[in-house]
Amino acid sequence: MPDDFYLNYKYEYQKPPQPSKWKLILSTLLFAALGLFLVIIIYSAYALPTFNEQQLTGANASLLYDDQGKVFARVHAEEDRTSIELDKVPDDLINAFIATEDKEFYNHHGVNYKGIVRALLSNIQSRDLTGQGASTITQQLARNAFLSQEKTWQRKIKEILLAYKLESMYSKDEILELYLNKIYFGAGAYGVQAAANKYFAKDVTQLDLAESSLLAGLVQSPSRYDPFQNLEAAKARQWLVLLSMRDSHYISYNEAENASKEALVFKSGQNSSMQYGYFVDAVIDEAIKNLSKVKGYKDADAIIYSSGLKIYTTMDVALQKHAEEYFKDPAHFPSETKNGNKIQVGMAIFDHSNGAVKSIMGGREYTNQRGFNRATSAYRQPGSSIKPLTVYTPALEKGYMPFTVLDDSPISYKINNEIWSPQNYDFKYRGLIPMRTAVQYSINTYAIQMLDKIGISAGYESGKALGLNHLVNTPGKNDLGLSPLALGSLTVGASPVEMAAAYGSFGNGGYYAKPHFITKITDSNGRILYEYKPQMKRAISADAAWLMNSMLQSVVNGGTGGNGKVPGVPTCVKTGTSENNNDCWFCGLTPLYSGAVWMGYDQKYTMQNQYGGGYPARLFSSMMQKAHKDKKYSNWAKPQDIIMASVCAKSGKLPSSSCPDDQIVSEYCVKKNIPNEVCTIHQHVYICRESGKLATRYCPDIYDQSMVQAKPGSSETSKIPTETCDIHNSFTLQSMFKNTVKVCTDPRHEGKLYKANIPNGSQSGGCPSSMIKEIVVKPGQKLTPCPLEDHQLHKEADHD
Repeated sequence: MPDDFYLNYKYEYQKPPQPSKWKLILSTLLFAALGLFLVIIIYSAYALPTFNEQQLTGANASLLYDDQGKVFARVHAEEDRTSIELDKVPDDLINAFIATEDKEFYNHHGVNYKGIVRALLSNIQSRDLTGQGASTITQQLARNAFLSQEKTWQRKIKEILLAYKLESMYSKDEILELYLNKIYFGAGAYGVQAAANKYFAKDVTQLDLAESSLLAGLVQSPSRYDPFQNLEAAKARQWLVLLSMRDSHYISYNEAENASKEALVFKSGQNSSMQYGYFVDAVIDEAIKNLSKVKGYKDADAIIYSSGLKIYTTMDVALQKHAEEYFKDPAHFPSETKNGNKIQVGMAIFDHSNGAVKSIMGGREYTNQRGFNRATSAYRQPGSSIKPLTVYTPALEKGYMPFTVLDDSPISYKINNEIWSPQNYDFKYRGLIPMRTAVQYSINTYAIQMLDKIGISAGYESGKALGLNHLVNTPGKNDLGLSPLALGSLTVGASPVEMAAAYGSFGNGGYYAKPHFITKITDSNGRILYEYKPQMKRAISADAAWLMNSMLQSVVNGGTGGNGKVPGVPTCVKTGTSENNNDCWFCGLTPLYSGAVWMGYDQKYTMQNQYGGGYPARLFSSMMQKAHKDKKYSNWAKPQDIIMASVCAKSGKLPSSSCPDDQIVSEYCVKKNIPNEVCTIHQHVYICRESGKLATRYCPDIYDQSMVQAKPGSSETSKIPTETCDIHNSFTLQSMFKNTVKVCTDPRHEGKLYKANIPNGSQSGGCPSSMIKEIVVKPGQKLTPCPLEDHQLHKEADHD
């Protein structure tokens, strides 16, 4: 290399390569995210709840308040928790939980990061970052013992930190034992021992594979998989648990399949004497429903038993105590049994001014916490108690009034190519009757004909507006028919709470108030989680409501509901009995409350000689008397356009001169619907006293009678005979010595007999020949000449 190379070499400075703009942005974001994550971890660690080991086995009670703001019940997990040692828990149950909830339980240190990443990717794909949580058994124990159920990243971090703490303090078997004794299985059961007793009436040591796998499946969502309420969903979840056990090599596929096919027998072994049990259960069910809509309270079922909530209810303690005391006396109910089963009862008392349920009873005895509540969940056919809701109320709205007359006689309808001939409950017919009488004596034929007049859809819509939420209108199963809506043979049915609320609309001026058990829920710090907002809607007009009340009072004052009368209190009632006597109902209202009582077998057996006007009516009366004690009330104010009208009871029209006094009634109606036509069906006819048929000229003993024209086949007792006397149909020697006389039949005589004025050759005037009829009167009977001025005789002037 030449000597002058280094002398002539010129050094050129080169700048180091610059990072790209995007790398710089990503690095900044990464460091910022890392910093934020560290801040969240530090804050979460600082905000961790105090670690109290007692909370691993204990719970914070929720308080229930009555309608006066006083605590009447405490709800907490210890009410149904029995701890058990891990070595007594069947291997199948332990394996079911590990396979389903945490496959890596014995391999991680409290947190399964692979599971977290897998859940995060799944949540990103579903665009729900709070979806899957991938919580290990240790994390679940930490959450249930120390944290809320709110799905946030902050809570998740706290859960992870607490899980590490638990893993550092307890062995794996100790953590699993705490978990199995802490976890919630639904229906108020905490821990595997309580769950085994709750669902199978067994000790946990007696559970087999099928039972163990079903219980393990419940904890993900106890309400959704409750086998008492949704067996199909519970069995589907059980199958997933069994497949997980197969995948984890705990069982074979054949064992899984056999367990899935095993017929499980669900039977609660709990025998609770808990006071106010049915009402508390209804409150908890409603609280779960309402809290599930609050962020962070998705697992509301478990939270209620462990988070120290304050639940303010509508319960009247004195009334509920009275109900429970009444139900303790067997004499208040039928002694009849079928196959060892007693007749059961469901009852609800309702404040129709605001929708508050004041008292319920869901059965004869309270034996199972969160079990079958007949007041809220027994949907049975309401029978005739549906008539005011789906027949008479819409009829009133369409202008038919309490004096509207229909013929209570045998009827037949062709339905689906078959002839349907409904009958009345007493197999009697009363002929021409007004609506009030039909309500009073629960006449089926009248209700069916009236529903046919107003249209089935009008009845259906009225029922919906009044809160009958389970009316069916689907292909194959349809309540759009005469029998379902006029006689109550519904596809699903109605519950006592629904019926009490529906009848409450009559007492609330036509406004329907949605029933509720809870007014407010707060957390342990006083933060309002839920507050009831009045849900009132105009269901029927005030006129229709008042008129319906008026007719329903006739039922208790002289109809089928006399046993339900509340002394000194305006009482409106309606009885109901379903076809085959499977269900008996008594529904009614007062100015303050409405109520409904159902009675029947759970198995829908036929009852013998039981009716709504019997035991159910007496229960209703007792409850209402207690409810009105020391309370002020007044009768319903009559709307201004309701007036009293005088009408003929056989035609529903204005009376004519031919209408008998005993068939003219005073009845309420809307002013615009007062009759504007005069009765035309009453006529005066002469009846042979001996044959009871229309008199002939030869009948020796006849009388004048005002009778009605009725259709052929009518059961009306005062209808005009269609046949003439067949005894005195010709001249006989006996009739020669009878007193024959011609009488004036002018309607102005109002049925009284007057001798006709008949002119001779020198007279004019007299009774018109068209109004003269010859009759036979008793020997010696003298008739007064016709006194009508225009029927008098006049002497004619002499002629040349």
